[in-house]
Amino acid sequence: MANRILVLDDEKLIRWSLDQIFGQEGFEVDSVATTDEAMALAGKNSYGLILADLEICGNEAGSFFPGLLRHQREAKVIIITALPPDQAELALGGFKAYRIMEKPFASAQIREAVRSALGGGK
Repeated sequence: MANRILVLDDEKLIRWSLDQIFGQEGFEVDSVATTDEAMALAGKNSYGLILADLEICGNEAGSFFPGLLRHQREAKVIIITALPPDQAELALGGFKAYRIMEKPFASAQIREAVRSALGGGK
């Protein structure tokens, strides 16, 4: 479902902020703090987009995202991270995210990234 977003971040304020931003724009947003929670929801729901904090996945990032996408074949992944993009790409171990966004980011930046990922709209 293109209008459903999964947010995976261990920072409560970021989860809340993204939930507010995209909830106000009419998206259904599920926010979780752990990879286990993300996998559980991915097995039950269909997402158009996954916004995920790379650091939560740690050394397992390269295998976590392909595993998650086995349940979410149509979803695009936007990585949000404090790492510079080149380091984030290395941590992803070959997994190609739709976009990597460095924290902190402005709400306008994340809105534009989501619109772009979802083809200009919901």
